[in-house]
Amino acid sequence: MLKGLIAGAALAITALPTIVTAQEGAKLDCAVSAVAADTKASIGAAMAGAGDDASREALFKQLATITEGCVATHGIAEAQKSAYFDYSLARISREWLVGDIAKLNLPAAIVDKALDFGPTGANPDLSSDMSEDQIMTIVQAYIDSGVDIEKIDDAAWEKVGAYAAATSIYWNKRKSLPF
Repeated sequence: MLKGLIAGAALAITALPTIVTAQEGAKLDCAVSAVAADTKASIGAAMAGAGDDASREALFKQLATITEGCVATHGIAEAQKSAYFDYSLARISREWLVGDIAKLNLPAAIVDKALDFGPTGANPDLSSDMSEDQIMTIVQAYIDSGVDIEKIDDAAWEKVGAYAAATSIYWNKRKSLPF
């Protein structure tokens, strides 16, 4: 009987990391999963400059309501609420922008590599304006990958810039969340 209890406890301890990971994933995915696809598209477009201030504010309030529910459901600390909202907003925007700039034959992975975004990357803070050096790094990366930048219009470059900004926020807020 003692062997059975020890074996059961060992199995429970072994499964714990998987359970914790699943809970952490649920926290990170909660707001993103709860937003309707059309609202995600509206948020992405708004972050790329579409719409007016009033429509953007309405979208952000809608997302704030959803994130508040996730904060309550998952017991996210009050001190993390703002970072969680920013993370969710950036993630939704980033995911929409990936698809949108891909339609323009501008892979987002080029920006990720050029600015060293990612879980182990430098993840520069682009919360203010991008520097001329950062812009030129992105442009050069596209040139190096064979993109004829002369054929890319300003609206496309704005989406690439919005993607870079959203990705910066996404990774930096993700790092700041303790789960």
